[in-house]
Amino acid sequence: MTSVTIEKDQLLFEAGQPANELFLIVKGSVSVSFPGGKYTLSKGDVPGICELCKDVHFMTCRTLEDSVIMSYPIYDIATLESFFRANPDSSILFARSAFRQVNSVLQCYEKARFSCSELYNTCTKDYSLYNVCCMRHQVSAQKLSGLSELAPCVEDSPLEDWTVSYYDGFEYLLSANSDSAVLAKAPAVPLGLIINIGPDFERIISSIDSLMDYQKQALALYLNEDGNDLFNLYITLYEKSDAGSSDFKLLQTSIAQMLQRLQSIPGIDQDLYAKRSASFQAVLKAKPAGTEAPAEKESVIDSTFLEQLTDSLQTILSYSGAEEAFCSQFKDFINTYQNMEDKNASDDSARRLRQQITSSFYELYNTIFFKAANDASMPLPVRMFLYFGYVDELLAGTENTACLGKLADRLSRESHPHTFTLFDWLNAILKGEREPSRNEFDEDYTKYLHTMKVSGKISAQEETEFADDTSKKVEYELKNMMPPVNKMTSGRISTFCPVFSAHNVLKALDSCLVSNNTLQASLTYNISLDFTAYYREYVYTNVEANIPKEFFHMEKLPDFILMPGVGTRGVMWQEIEGRRRNTSARMMLPMFYMDDLRSAIVRLTGEYRWEMCKRIQGPRWNDLSERSLTSEYFDYIQFYKKNTELSPTTKEKIKTALQKSRGSFKEMFVRDYISYILFEGTGSPRLTKIARTILFTYCPFAKPVRNTLAGNPIFKDLMERYDVRQKQHIHRIDMLKKRVENSGIDIPQELQDELDYLNY
Repeated sequence: MTSVTIEKDQLLFEAGQPANELFLIVKGSVSVSFPGGKYTLSKGDVPGICELCKDVHFMTCRTLEDSVIMSYPIYDIATLESFFRANPDSSILFARSAFRQVNSVLQCYEKARFSCSELYNTCTKDYSLYNVCCMRHQVSAQKLSGLSELAPCVEDSPLEDWTVSYYDGFEYLLSANSDSAVLAKAPAVPLGLIINIGPDFERIISSIDSLMDYQKQALALYLNEDGNDLFNLYITLYEKSDAGSSDFKLLQTSIAQMLQRLQSIPGIDQDLYAKRSASFQAVLKAKPAGTEAPAEKESVIDSTFLEQLTDSLQTILSYSGAEEAFCSQFKDFINTYQNMEDKNASDDSARRLRQQITSSFYELYNTIFFKAANDASMPLPVRMFLYFGYVDELLAGTENTACLGKLADRLSRESHPHTFTLFDWLNAILKGEREPSRNEFDEDYTKYLHTMKVSGKISAQEETEFADDTSKKVEYELKNMMPPVNKMTSGRISTFCPVFSAHNVLKALDSCLVSNNTLQASLTYNISLDFTAYYREYVYTNVEANIPKEFFHMEKLPDFILMPGVGTRGVMWQEIEGRRRNTSARMMLPMFYMDDLRSAIVRLTGEYRWEMCKRIQGPRWNDLSERSLTSEYFDYIQFYKKNTELSPTTKEKIKTALQKSRGSFKEMFVRDYISYILFEGTGSPRLTKIARTILFTYCPFAKPVRNTLAGNPIFKDLMERYDVRQKQHIHRIDMLKKRVENSGIDIPQELQDELDYLNY
């Protein structure tokens, strides 16, 4: 091994170079970059450790300052193993750096995913605004080529949720402050950890590559060499508009904001951007009036709310009645977090601080909830804490604080049968209106108590007493559901912190609030295509009407629980309550959803479809002798290589999709379900014939959609078979109805509902 001083801004290695050595940073720092992201490494890190099993580097490493670097002739697993045997203490150092780099690229993935999702949202909104302005000006709107081909960004995490926590946890265990020296005595353990990191690291990079391809496709809708893009559509309309029209300044502002957004995206074609920006300036100068883009209006902040929210943290802690030592410590944690320059930092001190805040936050939430449950006049900061995870006006930002105050005041006066804030949900459990959720081990409350009794943690008498104790049920929900779900819905698993912070707010809060109205609108859209999604089969008996036993269907819409905070993920937590199949599913979303809500509901419905079918089928969910959605789809994916109906190209696409889905058949199905709803439902084919047949058989489109698709040849045979089956069912229920009518008995509502269901 050799030590060398490398000056600032010098290459250590670049993508495409042979990977024939590893480097240890003794002093200084380096930037590791790749298409779609970059991260910084400093003293004690090992650039290239995650590329060990590759012949060439796929990342580029450049010094950020004058640095001292040691190089080692390590180029494969065998040479690394020999090095660890000779230098066992170095094994911990190398492993820790590998885990840190995995967490760093995960953060890059999260940023890229959000950027792509936001790009899709703004693109569709900008085109909608263009169409509205064209209508007002009585101008024919030009079609934006390629927009119909751009799907919502539904790229899911390349790793399982538990894997993300695993990497985060191991980085902590291997940190300098952790007692990890024992692992150095068995170098094979750090070696094995590093070997296992490689495929996951590559998978994350591959997912980021896919997101960059998506970003390139979306950016081409804004700017492309052909000129058939959003920018030109806006410029053309702007040139035609009169300086005195109501849309003149709107279009001017929209173009300026469009340019500002595009400038901040790393993948933009800078030459093309500069050319279009110059053309916009030329058009501005040619206009007789209104040549300056209007300044944004300063938001008017209600001082009444701000007065109530001064020193919010002290108000919240005083209300809790917690011990002084706890309050003082929590204040210190929040103040330190507030003063952090990078709240998403991955160093040991930052991670430890977030963990300390998280632990104290949930303890505080538990204490405050039971006090606030019966207190209608709780202070506004306390209500904001319970609804949004808000703790401090400086941490949240002045504008966000005022917005949260108004929203908390409004939410306190609202209630909906299937939409709950977490605070309202816990209150429903406390009042006995709802049962607690399952925990991470898929145990419901009853099974959890039994497990506690068997393990000796509670007595048989306590098991009986706790079974009907709603306070204990709330404690169970706070301990077993809230922490994991809150972390999952945040979408930032490796840098999660439950307190509301302005750095997580990436767009206006009122535009991303998940309200009952926005939820129901998204759910209605899904049901307007997949109308049977939330229908359950049940046994109906009516002796008076001479109906001994019939299998009818009822709709059970899901319960949505809004977790306190900001996030980018939805979670389908459970498909039924306990073992009762006539109960609602539970789906969780963050209170402020930074992604496309409609796409999230489609994904959650797809997950629900899969899990509900597995619940109904039991252990035979993948047994083709008992045909069902899951068994047929499982068979399709498991044996796709031997399927003669699939072309070699299609088989290769399935193989790639399966790799992206981490080998999960459920994830494959969900991706196909999303394509089925968002594209196939509008007549745009995306699926293989086999996948389309399975989905149409078990998730048929609603009647209006079927009528629209009636002339589409790819659905012709499917619809004919569906119509034959439905006519048979309808005929049987019609005969049953006539039999009841002939007996002189009023038609039961359940019978009429079933007939309406079959006719839709």
